[in-house]
Amino acid sequence: MIRRERFTFEFSSSQRLIKALFTFGSNQGDSEVKLFLDGNAHQDPYKSFDALLALDPANTFNIEHAVSGDWERLNAWQKDQKDWCFGHIAYDFKNAEENLQSQNPDFIGFPEAQFFVPSRLLLVRQNTLIGLYLQDKAQHWSQDLQQIQKLYQDILPQELDDKDRCSSNDDAFGGNSGIELKGRWSEKQYSEKFEQIQKHIQRGDIYETNFCQEFYRENIPLDPVTLFEKLNAFSKAPFSGFYQVNHCFALCASPERYLTKKGKALISQPIKGTLKRLSDPEKDKIAVDDFIQNPKESRENIMITDLVRNDLSRVAARDSVRVKELCALKSYAHVHQMVTTVTAELKEGLDPVEALRTTFPMGSMTGVPKIRALQLMEDFEAHKRGLYSGTIGYFTPEGDFDFNVVIRTLLYNQKTQYLSLSVGGALTSSANAQDEYQECLLKAESIRTVLSRG
Repeated sequence: MIRRERFTFEFSSSQRLIKALFTFGSNQGDSEVKLFLDGNAHQDPYKSFDALLALDPANTFNIEHAVSGDWERLNAWQKDQKDWCFGHIAYDFKNAEENLQSQNPDFIGFPEAQFFVPSRLLLVRQNTLIGLYLQDKAQHWSQDLQQIQKLYQDILPQELDDKDRCSSNDDAFGGNSGIELKGRWSEKQYSEKFEQIQKHIQRGDIYETNFCQEFYRENIPLDPVTLFEKLNAFSKAPFSGFYQVNHCFALCASPERYLTKKGKALISQPIKGTLKRLSDPEKDKIAVDDFIQNPKESRENIMITDLVRNDLSRVAARDSVRVKELCALKSYAHVHQMVTTVTAELKEGLDPVEALRTTFPMGSMTGVPKIRALQLMEDFEAHKRGLYSGTIGYFTPEGDFDFNVVIRTLLYNQKTQYLSLSVGGALTSSANAQDEYQECLLKAESIRTVLSRG
C-alpha cells in the first residue's frame, strides 16, 4: 500500500470549513483534474466523510472511447494502485461489456472513463480537516492549511445563508442576468417518441425504460465555480460534486447513490418516483400520502429494484441479496423521492471493479430487460448521454468504494461554451406522455431556477 503522510486540524464549524475547502480547491488553477464531493450534512449510515477534495494527479487511467477489454484494464489499474483513486465512468462505458454502440452526437466530451490518484487529498469529518498527502507532497500541508484557515476566517455569516447565496448577482454567467436553457425537443416531439416507445412496451420488448432528453445552451460563457456554489447551496443534495477534467466540468447535485462497498457489504439505493415539495405543510403531507399510495410510482420502483437485485446476485455470495428498505420516502430541499435500499455480500475472491462491471449502467437509468432498453434508448434519444447516467466516485486503498448516479447535473465544455442538462423518467405501460414530460421538467426545475436567477 502506498504510504501517505496524515495530518489533522480541528475547526469550530464544519459548514465554514467545507466552504473554505471548496474555495481553496477552486483556486488551484495548476490542477486541471480535480474532484470536490459534498454530502451537504445529510444523514447517511454508509458515508465515510462529510466532504473531500482530491487534487494533483500522481497517476491516471483514461479511456476516451470504450471497447471490449476496458473493464479488465480498469480492474488491473485499480488493483495495481493500492491507493485512493477518484474519477468517473461515463454511461457509454457500457459498450466495453455488451455488444452496444453509441452513435448520437457528444456535445461535452468527457472521456468514457477516467480515474486519478491524487497527490493531495483533504477530507472533512465533522469539524476535522484530514490531509492525506503523498510523501513527496507532504511539505505542502502547512502552506495549504494556512490558505484554508485564511479562507475560513474570511467567510462572513451571510455567505452561509442559502437565500443570499442563491439570489445574489455575481459573475457566474459572464455578466448576463441569467440563462434560459432550450429543450432539444418540443413537448409534441417528446410525445411522439413516447408513443413509439410505448408500442415496444405493449409488444413486450421491454417492460420499463428510462427515456432521457436534453436541455442546452450554446455559446454561453460562465464561471463553473460560482455556478456550482449557487447550485449546491440551492439543491443541498447528498451526492453533490464539482468535477473537472481539463476543459470539461460536471456540476452535480445528485440525490442518488449507485453503489457502495464497505468491507464485504454492497449497498445500492436506486431512486424511482419524484414529487415536488410544497411550501404548505398540510398540502405537502396530502400530496406525499397520495404519492406513496400511487401504484404507478411504486410499480416503477419495484421493477428497478428487481433489476438491481438480479444484477447484484451475479456477484453476491449465496442468499445474501436483501431489500433492506423498499420504496422509502426521502425528502430533499425541493423534492421527495422514492428510494429503495438493496444490500448484498460480495462473493469471495471477486475484485471490487467486478461489482461495478456487473451492475453498470445502474438500474435506475436503464430499464427492464436492461440490454434491450439500452439498445432502444440509443435509437430514440437525440444526444449521447456521456457522463450523465454515469457515475462519479472513488476507491479506497482497502478496495472499498462509493459511487453516485450522475443526475441533476450540469455538464459544461468551457472550450466550446456548451452547457447541457439532461433529465429522464421511467416509462411503463401505465405512463402517459404529459405526466412524464412534466416530471422531466420537475427534475430540471431546481437547476433551471438557479440558472435563471443570475
